[in-house]
Amino acid sequence: MKVLIIHNKYGVYSGEEAVVNMHIELLRKAGHKVISYNRNSSEIDKKIIRKILAFFTALYNPVSIRKIKNILKDFRPDIIHIHNLYPLISPAILPVIRKAGIPIVMTVHNYRLICPNGLLFNKKGICEACAGGREWNCIQYNCERSFPKSIGYSLRNISARLLRQYIDNVSAFLCLTDYQRKKLVENSFPADRCFVLPNFIEEVSLDIPGELSEKNGFVFLGRLNRQKGIDIILKAAELCPDIPFYLAGKPDESFVDISYLPRNVKWLGVIEKEEIDRLLKKMQALVFTSRSYEGFPMVFLEAMQHGIPVIAPRLAGNPEIIRDGYNGWLFDPEDVDDLVEKIRTVHENPETAMIYGSNGYKRLSNEYNSETWSNEYKKIVTSLLQ
Repeated sequence: MKVLIIHNKYGVYSGEEAVVNMHIELLRKAGHKVISYNRNSSEIDKKIIRKILAFFTALYNPVSIRKIKNILKDFRPDIIHIHNLYPLISPAILPVIRKAGIPIVMTVHNYRLICPNGLLFNKKGICEACAGGREWNCIQYNCERSFPKSIGYSLRNISARLLRQYIDNVSAFLCLTDYQRKKLVENSFPADRCFVLPNFIEEVSLDIPGELSEKNGFVFLGRLNRQKGIDIILKAAELCPDIPFYLAGKPDESFVDISYLPRNVKWLGVIEKEEIDRLLKKMQALVFTSRSYEGFPMVFLEAMQHGIPVIAPRLAGNPEIIRDGYNGWLFDPEDVDDLVEKIRTVHENPETAMIYGSNGYKRLSNEYNSETWSNEYKKIVTSLLQ
């Protein structure tokens, strides 16, 4: 099978970029011929003219359309897999592809199809004001904290909705959780074309989780900002002065000052995967404190891969991945006291935490592995090619 992957990279490496790369590698290992058409948001530098051009290319990019037409002619793909189209590719390519009679599948990494900023989250917190065709609220609330950006984000969503570029042309929407799928269906996306296909880790680690005596502390992996709830875990750490906490990720200096952390909190900086793996093996649990609706956090799978439980908010699709009382603990969103209670429970019951970590490892092996993903992907694509 010939597969064309289309993706506008974000310019900064993220979990979504890692997932795209894993999809490509896995499809190639399965014997499929895969090529990619990519643009990169890093092409937009600080020059005003490039930012203005990006505003228009998000709506319609004749260069991308011409290049896609050439690829369709030369490569003749059987299926096209879309990830992100903004701001340099544009959904205007979708009707061109459909006219060529080639099925399109799209991995829905976030909530951008119904929310201009893709997060259903703004400076006030969780927000669904733009859902249901009310994208102008992105401008009213200035969700991007820049009126030009908020206007651009809003208009590109309005344009795509009114022209029905996604709904009329994408053959299958691959949602990461059932929660995400339901959100799309609530916003008029066809239920029979919305599937659940979770993220995976390509190769399940066979490492044996460390001994109880070797595990001490809790780790937070991700951007240290308001959306990810870095202030929530810092408040919890202050209430647990006898427990060590480790933070790994890039800080938002306008929100958190890493030079003034509680004594029991250590910032490790931005660390590479090998160091993350070594760190996770020594931890009692991963703490995830995001305030927003997440897609499918890869850090959950990384923790499960190393046999450690996860403490996460009872929010969006999190309960589908982290089963409370089985492979982790769920706390009420933004409730520091509830989070502290869960941290104390893990710290004081290491045997239980070990069991939950083992359960997570089993779930990963059975449900979130490359073979399972490949089989489900094949079923969906085969049905489209018949």
